[in-house]
Amino acid sequence: MPLEEYKILADIYDILNPKEEIFGQRPFFEKLVKQYSIVTCLDPACGTGWHLSMFHDMGLTCCGSDISPEMLALAKRNLEGKRIPLQEEDFRELGKSWGDVYDMVVCLTTSLPYMRTDEDVIKALESMYDRLGEGGILVISNGVTDSLLDTKPKFIPARVLKNEAFYFIAEYPNETEFTFNILYVKKTEDSFEHKFTSTTYNAMRQSVLERCFSKTKYKNIQYYGDFDFSAYSKETSSRLIVVAEK
Repeated sequence: MPLEEYKILADIYDILNPKEEIFGQRPFFEKLVKQYSIVTCLDPACGTGWHLSMFHDMGLTCCGSDISPEMLALAKRNLEGKRIPLQEEDFRELGKSWGDVYDMVVCLTTSLPYMRTDEDVIKALESMYDRLGEGGILVISNGVTDSLLDTKPKFIPARVLKNEAFYFIAEYPNETEFTFNILYVKKTEDSFEHKFTSTTYNAMRQSVLERCFSKTKYKNIQYYGDFDFSAYSKETSSRLIVVAEK
């Protein structure tokens, strides 16, 4: 898994993915918590920790891990006082750090498409499956969708703030890969500073997920197009969300 981008972007990641947008997902997860009687949760791609913070505030007992030490350092800061256990771990090998099972495992914010091959996707799905209790659920959210890969926009709407901006440039080298470039520009007193990263993801269409899930033991796999439980549309959805049961 690529770690270089997080070394570059870790200190500005919460500007790129603000906690307010994450907290806006709470009604979606509250419905799942009620439906599946969820008490415990593992986030094995926890990033800077804001989903864990939200789950904690919902009353869940949470644990989290991430493969990036830079992101974990920020998560520890953001979660200070909440006593949420954190580990540095690859989500393909969760059994190394987590021996318990959980009611819900989440893999959010386009984390699974870092897995570039079916073999690695399946390995990650099986690793998460092993950390679920019977009847537990896996929740995945991706920004790579069929609509994006079919329309192939070169420029994706920027995030522009008062003195800084993120510009997103997409590339589509082939049918199995999607490259996402981020240019960050910040105005200083007398000039500008910038950071740039380029990450190639799995072009993870619904069909890719269906193919990989078919090689696992998950059941009742549901696909949504947003956090409002709307049906996933290959033509229009800007998110691909999965809820799968053990």
